[in-house]
Amino acid sequence: MFERMTDFVWRACPAALALALLVLVAGPAAFAQTDSNARATKRVELEKGVADVTHMFQNDPRYNRGKTPAQVQDGVEFVTGNVLFVLAHETGHALISVFEIPVLGREEDAADALASLVALKMGNSFADRVVSNAARCWFLSDQRDKKEGTSSPFYDEHGLDLQRAYYIVCLMVGGAPEKFKPLANEVKLPEERQKTCKFDFSNVEYSWEEVLKPHKRKPEDPKTNIEVSYAPTKEFASLSEIGRKLQILESVAEWLSEDFAWRVPISIEMQECGSPGARWLPPQKKIVVCYELIREFVQLHRNYGQAALVPGSMKMSKTGKVVAAGGKTSPKGYRAKRAAR
Repeated sequence: MFERMTDFVWRACPAALALALLVLVAGPAAFAQTDSNARATKRVELEKGVADVTHMFQNDPRYNRGKTPAQVQDGVEFVTGNVLFVLAHETGHALISVFEIPVLGREEDAADALASLVALKMGNSFADRVVSNAARCWFLSDQRDKKEGTSSPFYDEHGLDLQRAYYIVCLMVGGAPEKFKPLANEVKLPEERQKTCKFDFSNVEYSWEEVLKPHKRKPEDPKTNIEVSYAPTKEFASLSEIGRKLQILESVAEWLSEDFAWRVPISIEMQECGSPGARWLPPQKKIVVCYELIREFVQLHRNYGQAALVPGSMKMSKTGKVVAAGGKTSPKGYRAKRAAR
């Protein structure tokens, strides 16, 4: 069983593997919208890798049975995108921890905001799909839990799945309404709330830019070597092989090394943990992504990927809060093995 070493954990939303990384790979310094040559090259390589893996699955009867090529592609991007988003989220915890950045509010929300912001600032269709898939993950995770009769852990350090989903969508539509209004409408985010999301995005953008400014690496500063590793595993050997092929961790490490002047070296590792999860471990200065979490992403998309994101309806209450209209649930107890991230 993978011990919980820190309060900064990522509760599992079963969803994606390659797209999320792209957000990090392409994440420009201080959220500028230009790429260095090295970063642009890495982004192209990663996109090509994702395309190659998609093509491989589309032509393999073990994976394409009963699925259209578009559905196979959606599955690969869903898993990839969520892994990248997870890495961006855990990077937020690492930055807060190493640079001792003050956090007013819940740290999990701050980490979600950073992951969303990095993707949105890229402004390309690939990064757009990363953040969209992260939001989809939380909507589908909520549907899964309701179907399984899993009650909501209101005491958790993370927000509820739907809260996280709508927070990400709000930042998306607040930062780029012309691109993400269709998604906001699809998940039935009320027009009144959509209009206020621009402030949410501006606040997140300004806040993260300000706290990261002192820690950006100057051109004359040496780069910090960030070690990456894919721990040996028998059960998840195929996932490890795909990760190595895509150079997922290496791409993220290059971004972090190029953009930040780390006080101490950190490392990134994929490993078999005994349960789904991902987390930042302060004592070891390490970001860990569990193979079990990637498998859970795959299973979530397989079972719920074609479902409507919001089966019921949403409305604005008299107090100005977004609430669900209808759709009763029947909790059967808290599921203890909920993936941490």
